[in-house]
Amino acid sequence: MEITIPHNQLVKALELVSRISTKHVTLPVLQCVRLEAKEGKVTFQATNLEISIEIPVEGVINEDGVVAVPTQIFLQSIQFISQKDVTLRTEDQVLQLETVSTSTSIKTFSVDEFPNLHQLQGEELSIKGSTFAYGIKSVAFSASQTSIKPELGSVFIQQKKEHSLTFVATDSFRLMEKTIPQKGLVLEQSIMVPQKNAVELAKVCDSIGEDPILVINENQCALRFPGGVYITSRLVTGNFPDYAQIIPKEFVSHVTVLKDDLLRSFKKTNIFLNKFRQVSLTVTDSNLTISSQNNEVGHTTDTLKASVDGEELTLNFNQQYIMDPLSHINDDSVVLSFAGIGRAVIMQGSTDKSLRYLVMPMNK
Repeated sequence: MEITIPHNQLVKALELVSRISTKHVTLPVLQCVRLEAKEGKVTFQATNLEISIEIPVEGVINEDGVVAVPTQIFLQSIQFISQKDVTLRTEDQVLQLETVSTSTSIKTFSVDEFPNLHQLQGEELSIKGSTFAYGIKSVAFSASQTSIKPELGSVFIQQKKEHSLTFVATDSFRLMEKTIPQKGLVLEQSIMVPQKNAVELAKVCDSIGEDPILVINENQCALRFPGGVYITSRLVTGNFPDYAQIIPKEFVSHVTVLKDDLLRSFKKTNIFLNKFRQVSLTVTDSNLTISSQNNEVGHTTDTLKASVDGEELTLNFNQQYIMDPLSHINDDSVVLSFAGIGRAVIMQGSTDKSLRYLVMPMNK
């Protein structure tokens, strides 16, 4: 194989595939990118068996061929090249990277061990890539980080209303729901995408900047972009929790407070959190008081002006859990709706109701 590729195109392709290829004990070739030059096309492929990506790259092909190269070594090697074009050439089991002034040799793997990647057949939907990515990024942080219950470690995507998609994630202690516009879309079946895979789908959407086709079948989904990039993820089987059952219908207090005031207060209480990262929220007739205490460090109390409608009460929370949604709320003010002692709190922007966050208080 011998091809010449623009340096910027090579870097962009390798940065995308490097997030997919990973070290694998039984299949070392999965740490590689499969590079193929054939029939006038140059294609990069990577997979970790959970998620796969294929990227076409512009290049001049002098000789067809295929090779599997360790992705990280490949990427790190070309990042220090300043020339406009890079020539890639294989000799025996070695890939040669050559420019006008540099030469690098990288040992390759047997390409025969690289899994065959196929494009999906299934339901095809035209989606807006930027809002699809936005929906994923708005909720992914709420998914469980363990694999004990795969459905809790996923991003749930469904269509609740016409011309929109609703994204949900939960770890059973908190839940985030975000609805984004998708004009003309009809999603026949809801899907669950593993959280890490969903984040990669969002990153690719942002990086490519095109509106893809979403392809769905029973076990997988894929995004096919007009420029040729194709990314596939497995889906989680099973049933996502019926989260509508746990969202409170009645509340004892509604508190509206400036988001920036909340953030500043949480930065202060963060200094005095105990090992449980516990912060206390106290609602009075016209204020929201936030406090934290660590017996080894000290304590702090911050009283914020707020619009309060309802009862006075005090609840304790994991501060990280109650801070996380704030970066995803676009309004200047946040509404906290309290269902009562020991019950969930709902957080939303004061005007934007497309986002809803539920968090459970701590028992201690």
